[in-house]
Amino acid sequence: MGQLTLRYEFDAADDFGWLDVEVRTEKFAARAGFWVQWQDVEEFGQSLRAYPIAADAPLRGAWGFEPWEGDSLIIRIEVAPYNRRGDLKVEVEVADHIEPTERLRASFLTNYPQLEAFGGSIEKLMKRQAEEAILTGS
Repeated sequence: MGQLTLRYEFDAADDFGWLDVEVRTEKFAARAGFWVQWQDVEEFGQSLRAYPIAADAPLRGAWGFEPWEGDSLIIRIEVAPYNRRGDLKVEVEVADHIEPTERLRASFLTNYPQLEAFGGSIEKLMKRQAEEAILTGS
């Protein structure tokens, strides 16, 4: 069992809103969020339609404080090929934006149809036609 849930709270004042990320696997669960431009979330969702995903070029969404690495990285979602059967590995890293040393890394497997559906869910989320986008796997 694996699940990644995204929620987005728009800010009427500018292009930044609160991206809420929740990840659950059999062993771990975590939730975190960060201020993210809605266009970046939309672009990440569109990138999930790539087929096939190259092993040396995983799909990636990353947000946080510059330079988006180490303790400055608050949210990272990465999707890469896992095996020849078409399974995909979803790696998620989330950290508390106040105490960034408090973080969790988890992963689960999914497939292309589920990833495509997730991309469509993100599109609906960003058009305010849905409250959340969910990617499931094992």
